[in-house]
Amino acid sequence: MKSYGKTEDDIQTEKMIQCREIVREIIEFGVSEEQKLQIIYLLSLELESRDKMLGISSLVKGQKQDVKDNKKILTID
Repeated sequence: MKSYGKTEDDIQTEKMIQCREIVREIIEFGVSEEQKLQIIYLLSLELESRDKMLGISSLVKGQKQDVKDNKKILTID
């Protein structure tokens, strides 16, 4: 049996490859860890599912705070 066109798996694979290419472009741009977290946070706000948006954005907010806390300078009196 001959099939014409792309299967659903082919289409899904192409979409995942496109996602990897987008990530590669971002990484090649030379972003910092803090910028990566901000990009993930901003993308999470674009999700259609409110529950997923809230879950991912709150997780990333916590990670962003950890990065800020690690950057604080400790002083000894």
